[in-house]
Amino acid sequence: MRISDILAQAKREIMNAGVSNSGLDVLILLSHTLSFSKEQIVFNPDFELNLKQEEDFLKAVARRVAREPISHIINKREFFGADFFVNSDVLDPRPDSEILIEAVLQKFSNKALQIKILEVGVGSGCLIITLLTLYNQAQATGLDISKKALEISAKNAETHKVLSRLDLRNSDVFSALNSDEKFDLIISNPPYIPTADILELEVEVNKYEPLSALDGGVDGLDFYRRIAVAARNFLKENGEIFLEIGYGQKEKITEIFAEQNFTLQAFKSDLSGVDRVLQFKSK
Repeated sequence: MRISDILAQAKREIMNAGVSNSGLDVLILLSHTLSFSKEQIVFNPDFELNLKQEEDFLKAVARRVAREPISHIINKREFFGADFFVNSDVLDPRPDSEILIEAVLQKFSNKALQIKILEVGVGSGCLIITLLTLYNQAQATGLDISKKALEISAKNAETHKVLSRLDLRNSDVFSALNSDEKFDLIISNPPYIPTADILELEVEVNKYEPLSALDGGVDGLDFYRRIAVAARNFLKENGEIFLEIGYGQKEKITEIFAEQNFTLQAFKSDLSGVDRVLQFKSK
């Protein structure tokens, strides 16, 4: 079948499944199947797929029709200009999380600093690995309760050549740390969706992404409370905490950290004007 014909067929199937960006989706899936660029596909409409290519592409289309995220089908998601391996064991890296990287860069403008960074809930590793590529003298520790997430973090760290500077540990929040370990910087994008809201999320999220990376408890703030209570034990003097937050959570999270004698140093909004990252320092 020709590229033009199979694309038209796939676009109809995906559109009928209620996916709005079906045109882009089919381009990405066919690009992945053929190892072509999107431009090669667009400018070669008469290229004939062989049977194996057709079969692989239509299998990928069927997965998208079932609302599986594109990133899981091609096992790749871009973050801060680099590709990261992802699957259903980790939360997809999202553009909103890049705001946290920008906030850290604003605070630590000298990229040659020998800082020690801790990430609570490392997931795919997109945050901590990006920081290690930016700060090539930094050392980092990444914690996650999911062993599968840690395996993916290690895979991505190896791909981006920072594994030698990243210590990954299976941990429930801070449980795997020793009392004498101190960090210049603690970062986290913890689960912050209220439990009752999870079923209201789009199918791509509530069906295919790990519940443990989404569910923040009744009000979505359970992990912020846990981080606030114990973070001081692992911060160096003048150390700071950078947290990604959900919509409308700034005031309550600021109160949670104020109760533990942290002050809000700065905050950054995303492109929609939503407060997205909070920066705290111990009083």
